[in-house]
Amino acid sequence: MEQVFLPGTIRDRIKDLMKSKKMTQAELAIRIGMSESTLSRFISGNTDKIGNENIIRIARVFNVSTDFLLGEVDVPDRMNYDISELGLSVQAARNLYTHKVNPQVVNALLENPEFANTTNLISRYLDDELAKGFAAQNQLYATVAGMLGSASGAVEEVKNLQVPVYQFDLTAIQRSFMSAVQVVKKEIGNDLSASKELTSQAVKKIYTELTKGQKKPNRKITVDQVAEAVAQSVSDLPGIDKETVKQMFLALTGTVTGHEKGTNDQ
Repeated sequence: MEQVFLPGTIRDRIKDLMKSKKMTQAELAIRIGMSESTLSRFISGNTDKIGNENIIRIARVFNVSTDFLLGEVDVPDRMNYDISELGLSVQAARNLYTHKVNPQVVNALLENPEFANTTNLISRYLDDELAKGFAAQNQLYATVAGMLGSASGAVEEVKNLQVPVYQFDLTAIQRSFMSAVQVVKKEIGNDLSASKELTSQAVKKIYTELTKGQKKPNRKITVDQVAEAVAQSVSDLPGIDKETVKQMFLALTGTVTGHEKGTNDQ
């Protein structure tokens, strides 16, 4: 949840941030490359000289926006970051900027705590952190199997204890990632219930067209009748040509009307 501060001046902001981070004026002065006495005079109001560069440095030290530091907004979170600060490569940033990857999905994943765990698991997998242990374990089993000599049954049992060195890593990554994706699906996924309702309404309209007021539809319904019902069910939509819809339906079902068939035979 975003932290919200009370309205205040740049001096109020610096005081609040130092207090929240438990940082002294001396520590902040060292971090931004300013003398402690100059910083103290500014915070106390004895001078207004601090410089834009120092404002930017202070904002970076506390990881807040300059707008927040200047009192323009009350939420400290930064909105803009350099690529280098985010750790992104130029190509990764370009893919986001040009929407080669879906920004909405990327945002949802990055905000998801389980996805953070997924990235840590992937990092461990790439570093062979667990794989080295399993590889050493398998080597130990292989050595023991070699020492058992002709005891084939025992050798086979020992060999069965060996496992693929990356199996645990890959299983953990898959479970973690799918858990994150499922949460994202709940947050930004499509509403299937709405789609089902629209489909249900369309089917009811088609059923009405087929029954034509009868209690039960004719048991000898033809494909042409179904095509007519489908076309009629969407005929009230703007820009829809009923006959075109009917012919498209017949084409999809591999059926043509007598007129169309006669035309094709000529």
